[in-house]
Amino acid sequence: MNSWEAFLVMEVCRKYGLSQKEEAIILAKFPDENTVNDNNQVAEQSLENPELPISAETVRRQMWTIYNERFSPQQDREGFPDYNQRSRGKDSRFLAWLQPKYLAWLRTQNSYVAPSVKTFTDNPFIPLNDIITEQHQLFGREREITRVFETLNSGSSVALIGEKKIGKSSLLQAIYQQAQHRLLKPRKPIYLNLSLIFNDDDFYDELCYQVGIAVSKGRQLIRELQKQQLLLLLDEVQQMTWGGFTRELRQQLRGLADGQANPPLRLVIAASEHLDVLFPDSRDNPSPFQGVCIEEVIQPWDENIVRGFIDSRLANTQVSFTEEEIIQLIQESSGHPQRLMYLCHRTYSRYMEGMKTAL
Repeated sequence: MNSWEAFLVMEVCRKYGLSQKEEAIILAKFPDENTVNDNNQVAEQSLENPELPISAETVRRQMWTIYNERFSPQQDREGFPDYNQRSRGKDSRFLAWLQPKYLAWLRTQNSYVAPSVKTFTDNPFIPLNDIITEQHQLFGREREITRVFETLNSGSSVALIGEKKIGKSSLLQAIYQQAQHRLLKPRKPIYLNLSLIFNDDDFYDELCYQVGIAVSKGRQLIRELQKQQLLLLLDEVQQMTWGGFTRELRQQLRGLADGQANPPLRLVIAASEHLDVLFPDSRDNPSPFQGVCIEEVIQPWDENIVRGFIDSRLANTQVSFTEEEIIQLIQESSGHPQRLMYLCHRTYSRYMEGMKTAL
């Protein structure tokens, strides 16, 4: 257990009376002092930790309970100020609330060492779980990004289709950041992560907030959006199959992105299933995004890209992987970027441990 985990267990979970299952959720939600995992990322860890819920919706409900019942202010202890707020970025604000407490706790520990600058021994194979938002860390996807912008500039919307954790969210972030200089006709990019939006009302509220207009829906929303030129990027679009979302919302998005020479919306959506099977309630009608979005299937990396990725990350280190290790990494990862990142991180860590032992 590292110092952050020890702090969470002793000074947060036990002090505030969290159960064993709630403690597991907190540890998975906040793996270090600078990271917040979303509900899907927490649920995916249930394969390795049976204490964790198996669905993102259950994680969301549990976090609501934790905030309201565990971290509400009490007479004998400080509470999280936003414990009962339903608002964007609540998890991030909770982490920000914890960070100064963590630093204060560290200073009381005999093992405390002031944070140091990055050295060559720091593991270059990061991030392990997070979406890549720093574009210099994104590797091996320029071909896909180029094809996306070619499709957008030809007048169509795009659907990124691929298995979970293949890198669709990181691609959306790259498209969001590059839209300003790669779109031939300017559009304001709007990014919505649907794993953090739970029903139609949440969707309309967040969309209008991002666009900068009063919250509206129906004809009023259509009139407002027809004044705009937007590139709407929807992450985890399969979440729109949840009970809180209606077919009417999806049809409205289709209408705003289709049927005009220069529609108010161009869409880039990310989903783990093909559009013709994505929405079970659309079986007798065209799936709402089918025919509007051109599918771009995100494939695992081939051997050449895997080798290039490993070389690029090791370039500024004193470590070189053996040919046998590289072949094993290719085989075990099957070219899956996040799996490869984890395996390379583990391999690099073994080299570092060997160097420390030799010293």
